[in-house]
Amino acid sequence: MNDQAASGPDRLKPDKAKHYALLVDGYVRDLFATGQILQRLDYEVYIVNNAEDALRLIDTAAPAMVISELSLPRMSGLELLVRVKQDIRTKTIPVIIHTSSGDAKREEHCLAAGCASFLRKPVEPDALYAAIQHATETTPRQFIRMKTLLPVNVTGRASVGEAASTEYVSELSENGIFVHTLSPRPVNSVLHVTMIIHSIPVKVRAIVLHSIPLSRGLAREPGMGMKFLEISPTDRELVRNFIKGQIMKDISTQ
Repeated sequence: MNDQAASGPDRLKPDKAKHYALLVDGYVRDLFATGQILQRLDYEVYIVNNAEDALRLIDTAAPAMVISELSLPRMSGLELLVRVKQDIRTKTIPVIIHTSSGDAKREEHCLAAGCASFLRKPVEPDALYAAIQHATETTPRQFIRMKTLLPVNVTGRASVGEAASTEYVSELSENGIFVHTLSPRPVNSVLHVTMIIHSIPVKVRAIVLHSIPLSRGLAREPGMGMKFLEISPTDRELVRNFIKGQIMKDISTQ
């Protein structure tokens, strides 16, 4: 997580500009709690506690999105929203209001001014993720996808020994996984997978949607992206709770 004091707008790398989230909140506890959640959702986060600093940062490098509290010192979050939406250079930047305010009229004003979503604190990680996905992606993901490191056993292994021993789940969602492997199976292969979560075996039947072979000149992680075809309600709930637990670990929203 970054703020102006730590890194400054002039240090924001151009290749990060389209990926970073600008978080604006005058409440320090909420600023850091939401910032940690966003980081665990794999977003680059810059934090400021007032609208004036937010506008200066936006002028330097346009963020992928702005997430702002309404109650800010001096200029309000609604005023920030209006400024962003009225400027031809920034009007396409999605602005999500994330606020303690329960005022229905203020929500109406924000939606009329063009905010992408109006969220009331404390917000569940999946609701925040859904709002961000719908605001920033042409094909929004339905479920949180989280980086992880879980033991896995995949049937129909193409090879054994050293290649098999390097297999693990490196990304997890409620609907699928990415398995790091030196021997990815072909696209459309249907496989039985057992992964271990909190020492509990979770068994699924999954189909390979994309397969990335090991290549010396390829920067991408070798492995296979898989979608669950069959998973029991109990195991799905275990996956859901594990993801939420990892994202919210040591974070207080109260």
